[in-house]
Amino acid sequence: MEASIGLSELMTVTCGGERPATRARETMFAVLALASGLVLAAVWGLAAGSSSLELALADLYKVPMVVLLSAVTALPAGLVTLRLTNAKLRGAELAGAFATSIFGGTLVLATLAPLVAIYYHTSAKAGVPLALGSVFVALATASLLFARAVSRRIAGQPRAASLLAVVILVALFLAALLQFVALASPIIGVHGTALETGFDGLHL
Repeated sequence: MEASIGLSELMTVTCGGERPATRARETMFAVLALASGLVLAAVWGLAAGSSSLELALADLYKVPMVVLLSAVTALPAGLVTLRLTNAKLRGAELAGAFATSIFGGTLVLATLAPLVAIYYHTSAKAGVPLALGSVFVALATASLLFARAVSRRIAGQPRAASLLAVVILVALFLAALLQFVALASPIIGVHGTALETGFDGLHL
């Protein structure tokens, strides 16, 4: 019952409801959000790799691993930025907002996972583009949720330093995500995609 209540409260916080009142609850929500996000990422991984049983089983751990490692890589830079700029936002608040945004983004992935799986098995042309599209929608959703969560936490306070930490954190998360996806490739389809080639595969 407690887990159910926790997840319900987590959904409320993620959707813009009243945030945790204490640092202890902020930490609890961050841990719950990240753990739930990893489970949701695994659900999408199962769908994204469903063209092959071996790939589907591998994606059950590869997709959550990519999300976790990217978050762990990026978070220290955001925390250091807060300290160096003397931002009003506390580190625990930044981490909490980041964790709930990851939960929101992976929730989008899990919601779209059945559609991704259906198209993988019924359309030779739409499966991969739909899987890629779901990733971009999830990243956009997570970024918006992160910005909104931080904005609510610094309402009425100087914003520039805190928002700089948000920008740096998101940028490094995306940069790390790109390379970890390349290391874990293939994830989408047995032959992978152009997105899974890392920075070197980008046509800049």
